[in-house]
Amino acid sequence: MKLQTGNNLSTSTEFKMTQTLTRPNEVTSASALFPPPAQQPKALQAVHNHILIAEDDSLVRGGLAAVLECEGFVVDEAENGSEAVSLGIRNSPDLILLDLNMPNMDGWTAFGKLDRVRPLVPVIVITARPHQYQEAVRLGVDAFMEKPLNLPVLVRAIKYLASESENRHVRRITNRAFVTRWLDNTDE
Repeated sequence: MKLQTGNNLSTSTEFKMTQTLTRPNEVTSASALFPPPAQQPKALQAVHNHILIAEDDSLVRGGLAAVLECEGFVVDEAENGSEAVSLGIRNSPDLILLDLNMPNMDGWTAFGKLDRVRPLVPVIVITARPHQYQEAVRLGVDAFMEKPLNLPVLVRAIKYLASESENRHVRRITNRAFVTRWLDNTDE
């Protein structure tokens, strides 16, 4: 896994993402799909920087944590699905990165439990399991990325989704046109 940190993760980084299931090769810029949050006076800005990483691979989990901490996020780490559910309930993260292949409870089971308790927390599924995007769409996951991870793309999506207000998140996920965003993991 190639890790980039600090200012290398520019907000101008462009990435591909499919808009709908019927047009999987359509390309849209990052700024169109995850625009920077509207500027607000500093006194009014809520801090949304608490991320839960649920990943059984300690190297991937630690690498993601290091990158996100360099970007100013507070990170909790879970090494299995049961721990992810426990930390997700107890610590109220602003966003959850969720692997699917985990011991004690797989990612889909953990997602179901977390979604019942904290339905408004954005979730990005990160997985090496092939052919899981349709399930992500069916369950209403916010975004989806297959491994190997493209960290600049992933960090941009994390920043956008974690900073999203609860009202905007509700409007977005209840919109009939909402489809889980496919985060492209290629460097094109």
